[in-house]
Amino acid sequence: MKLKDLKPNQKAVIINCQEKALPLKLMEMGCVDGVEVTLLNKAPFGSPLYFIIGGTRIALGKEIVNELDVELLEHEKEPKA
Repeated sequence: MKLKDLKPNQKAVIINCQEKALPLKLMEMGCVDGVEVTLLNKAPFGSPLYFIIGGTRIALGKEIVNELDVELLEHEKEPKA
């Protein structure tokens, strides 16, 4: 799933970070594989989106959140019926 698909307050872990698609500054701020991310809020019209990534609050635009793959943390997944 993509980072943009998270719902508010959902937690996930970044996987398969596309280093070529991300600015170096984001990687320096902790936006790398294995880091926990939580969606705080979405701005009107869907951009920017506000996250906590590795303990840092950050706003990201659509072009960035479309490039990051995440996996929901186990306790965030909906139970199977």
